[in-house]
This record gives sequence, structure tokens and C-alpha cells, in this order.
Amino acid sequence: MSKSSKHFQPKKPSITPAQHARVREQLTEILKQIAAGQLDRVASPITQLVRKYPTLAEVNHVASGFYSQTGKRDQAFYYAQRAAEIDPTIAEYHSALGTLNVQAGEHKQAVVHLQRAFEINPDFHQALGTLGVSYMAIGQIAKAKRTLDQSIERFPDDPEAMMNRALLESDIANAHNAVELMHKAIARFPDNPILHDSIAMFSCYDDQLTPEQVYEIHQAFGRCVQSRVRTPRSYPNTPEPTKRIRVGFVSSDFKTHSIAYFIEPIFEHIDHNRFELCVYHTSTHIDSMTSKLKAHADLWRSCTSGIAATHKQIVQDRVDILIELNGHFASNALPIFAAKPAPVSVSMIGYANTTGLESITARLVDAITDPEPSADRFATEQLVRVEDCFLCYRPPKDLPAIEPSTNTRPFTFGSFNDLRKMSPSTLRTWATILKENPETQLVLKTSRLAEQEVCDDLNSRFESLGVEPSRIKLLGRTPTTRDHLALYNTIDCSLDTFPYTGTTTTCESLAMGVPMLTLMGNAHAGRVSASLLCAIGRSDLVAPDEQAYIDLATKHAQAGLRSLEDRQTLQSQLNNSVLTDEAGYTKKIESIFASLWKTWCDKHTNTESRQ
Repeated sequence: MSKSSKHFQPKKPSITPAQHARVREQLTEILKQIAAGQLDRVASPITQLVRKYPTLAEVNHVASGFYSQTGKRDQAFYYAQRAAEIDPTIAEYHSALGTLNVQAGEHKQAVVHLQRAFEINPDFHQALGTLGVSYMAIGQIAKAKRTLDQSIERFPDDPEAMMNRALLESDIANAHNAVELMHKAIARFPDNPILHDSIAMFSCYDDQLTPEQVYEIHQAFGRCVQSRVRTPRSYPNTPEPTKRIRVGFVSSDFKTHSIAYFIEPIFEHIDHNRFELCVYHTSTHIDSMTSKLKAHADLWRSCTSGIAATHKQIVQDRVDILIELNGHFASNALPIFAAKPAPVSVSMIGYANTTGLESITARLVDAITDPEPSADRFATEQLVRVEDCFLCYRPPKDLPAIEPSTNTRPFTFGSFNDLRKMSPSTLRTWATILKENPETQLVLKTSRLAEQEVCDDLNSRFESLGVEPSRIKLLGRTPTTRDHLALYNTIDCSLDTFPYTGTTTTCESLAMGVPMLTLMGNAHAGRVSASLLCAIGRSDLVAPDEQAYIDLATKHAQAGLRSLEDRQTLQSQLNNSVLTDEAGYTKKIESIFASLWKTWCDKHTNTESRQ
């Protein structure tokens, strides 16, 4: 929904040059206060200026910026639109309006305003970079590449364009290209923490990197971020091992998101007599899942004022154990954890690698994802292994019914993993499977495959590997999760990705009775599916190498379409396994939390006794 003021007819402002000069002085002061985060001091003067000079474009422009900073999107859109209508010759006004469209997910409308901004002022690099992001969002990949490349060439001092160009490569399954681009950016901007954060995430998908190289990238992030913060020498928390422990969970994903499948069981089953559940939701997005999670919390904080404010709130709340759930994914809170606002901190569930932060006490894994002792050298945190499996999955309550396979279609492989996980080695292996089983087909589904340019690129990759596009069906996002899950009734065997395997997709495939074939990788990201499958007693679906993976797929194809009974049996294996034992899993997590807290208390008490 694009915001506009349809009935607004801009008039020439009635104002003397002297008055105009004073207004500009006021606006300059307001902008300084906004930049300093002093928003409470801005509300009154900007309101007065808007009332007194409603037809001054710069007043409306600054008002839009203020309302954007305070999260009042409707007002921000309104005043941005007015500014652009009053004076359509100013690039900044169109850029501001386009940026608001981007933030609202209205990328087609954003393109209109950002193109106009760049036409007015070809040297306005903010508009060019953001335009590239919008092209990327609407699937115009070629335009996105050209625009971002142009931005990098013309404005080499803008690291954001370099990061977005790398993000584009990652999004279309070129993780190694993304990593190479980020190395170049970091060579130019070695102290930029956002670049280090991004390359850490991209590295997990790169099938050309060794575990040592990936670890070094994460360590570099840790050094960069921790050099910018101070960690406390002591904490006011009472070192009592048996007290009610205040546990704080921090994430931007307390909503309908993959994280919710795995965090909800803990929230629902945690012993509130032993633990006080505190939640720090760092996103403005709220939905029905948010409400469900909030109902289990003893303390719920909506933290939408930035990293510094969230850090301050956690310190004030005297959290004992702080839990990190995002890792290096978007909207993460790792800078907060670098500053260590709580005595004990833990990374768990959301990210398939070390954070790179030595300030984080522990990371929860298991014996399969991180075998002892080889995996310990690739973690800056202490690896704490959860018995059986480091995750617990809650299948959706409204699962579609499992339907019998129809003999009117060929044996069908499928993968519903994110496109960025479909590495060149994954595509090469899938192509080999299809060529060795010429009567089979492959269904791929991910949101990016709603975009024709992306589909064309993927089809050309398979063609270069000797597979006709007619054997591959590409699907984009479905309207609902139930529709998504129902598509498993159209496939007979799921094929996992590598070096980054599925997590939620693996669980969903099993929940719908479709076997997931996976390759045992050489690091956590490549071993998650193996852990999940072993947790339900299906280690037979785990291949030790690529050839074994191909052979396993061929074996399933030759066995033919799966019977309804076979699929129902697999579903039952999931439902009756440790992977879905919510109460048992939560007790394991509670035990780990209590142990980590006791360790800190013992160390703190012993330190005090020596002083």
C-alpha cells in the first residue's frame, strides 16, 4: 500500500528570506538532535514548524525523518510525500520516500522514487545503492547487479553497496562469490563490523572453504566487534546457585518464524519456579506466534530503540543468563553479547556455527553436530553437548493429511531449502542423481523461485550439468504454511543441501512422512540434518560422502513410489522420538542452564573469598 496525499495541492510558501533562514537554523538543530538520539527534544519544535510552515518542503522532509525514527510510519510517509510534491526537484526527497517504501516492503514503488532521485542527482549514491536493493527484492537480478556494480565503481567509499552486492550473490546460490566480494570490502574497510558480520554468515554456505577458514572469518568478526566495547569487571547479580535464575532470551524472531518451532517447547515447559523467563523482542513485527510466546514469559520487553537501549535494559533487569538465538543472521544482537551484559551468555538453536565472540560463555550443540574433541577447536565458546539432539521440534498442529502417492507421476525428488543453500556441489550432485535415474524428476521450492530471472539462471545451471529443465519443477512461496506442507504429498524423497543442511525443512519433510537424504558434513552446518535423523532412529538416511549420497538416492528411486503406510510410519518415528520430547528436552536445557550458573557462582564466590 503506497502512501500518498491525493488531495494535497502544494502552494508557494509565504515566507520572507529572513524567516526562511531562521527556519533552516532550527531544522539544522533538530537534525543534530535526531542524530544524537534526542528524539524527546524534537517532537515539540518539529510539530510547531509543521503547523506554522506546512508548505515548506524542507520542514516536511525533516518531519518525515523524525517520524521514521520514532516508528510512526504513516506520518513519515505522509510528510515525505508532501516534501516531494512541494519540491519535486530535490533528489533527497525522492530518496527518502523510496527508502520508506523499501522499509515497508513496497519495492516496486520504491524503484519509481529512487530512479527519480538518481535522475535528478547522479552523484547521490544513497539512492543508487538502495535502488539496487529494490531491484534485488523484486527479482530483477540483472538490473540489481548492474546498479550495485555501478554504485561500487562510482562510490568506492560506500561499503553498504559492496555488502548488498555480496548479499545478492549469496541469495542466488553463489556463496563463494559473496565471500570473495566481502574479502575485498574488508580489505578496504577492515574495521567495519557489519562487513565482518556479513561474511561470517556467507561463509557457512561456501562449499569451497575449509572449517579452518570459516573459523578464522568468525574469529575476525569477534576481534572487530569486541575491540569496540567494554565488558564489565563485575556484576551485581547474587552468586546463589539455588536461587531462581533469571534467563533472558534475545531475538528478532519471536514471531511466525523457524525459530518459533524450536523455542516454543522451551517457553511452554520451562520450570518457572526455578527460572524466571525474560524475553527481549528486538523487532516491531508482532503476530499470533508473538502472542503465544509472550503468554509464557515472566517478563517481556519490546526492544525497538536500538542496540544500546536494549543493552541498557538487560543490564537494568539484572539477567543472570542471556540467550542468543540469531547468530550472524539479519537483525542479530551480537554487539550486545560482545559487551556481555549478563554474567553468563549462551548461543543456541538459530545459528549453525560459532559466533566468534569470546564473550559468549557457551554454545549448545550435540555429539553429532560437533563431535568431541575435534569440533572444539572451531568454537570461541565452550561447546556444551545436549544429550541426543541439540534441538527439539514441535510439528504444526494443523498438518495436512498424508495422501497416497499417485501412479500417474514419476518418482519425484524434492528440496524446499533456501536457494542460498543450493551450492554448486549440491547442484552437481543432484544433477548426477537425475542422470543416473532418467525416469525421475526434481521439485525445488523456495521464495526466490517466484522470480523468473532466478528460475532461468537455475535452469541454465542444470542444463550445463546435462539435465533438461523439463525434468525440474521450480516453485515459489505458497500462501500459507499448510499449503507449503501439503506439497510434500507431491514428492517421494527429499534431497538435503550441503555444506549447509536443512533444519526446519528436514523436520517438516519428516513430519509429512517423506524421507530426507543427507550428507554428513565436516562442520556443524553440514551435520544438523544428520543429528535430526539419528534422533528419530533413521541413521540409514545419512550418507558419509557424495557418492554414497548418490547411491542412496538411487536406491530410493529404484524402490519406487512410497506407500501410504511407509510415510505414516516415518511420521510416527518422528512423533515418538526424542526430537519431539518437549518436556524431556526442556529438562536437559534447564540442567545445562543450572550448571552454567553454578559454575559462575562458584568462581565468583571463590574470587571474593580470596580478596
